[in-house]
Amino acid sequence: MDPYLGALLYVATVLVLVPVGFSIFKTPYQFSDVVLASLAAGATSLIPTVGGVASYAATVLVLYWRLRDNLFPDIVISVAVARLAVVPIALLL
Repeated sequence: MDPYLGALLYVATVLVLVPVGFSIFKTPYQFSDVVLASLAAGATSLIPTVGGVASYAATVLVLYWRLRDNLFPDIVISVAVARLAVVPIALLL
């Protein structure tokens, strides 16, 4: 898969699924926080070899930096579910 397509896939899934997770956990957030985290996920996914792990860590850290509330389970699980949703979407592409 093209690395740019993978980065775009990370950005799209974080933009769509993290707010859903936050609404389930009733976590207060602003959409600009999620946009910033998704851009960090896409940018760090382009790092060779460790891009996937760095992308996950960057997403969690940016959201924790912006929200400063409920690292676990709110942020970590919402980002993990978004990351797991990348797998079936990537298999379709």
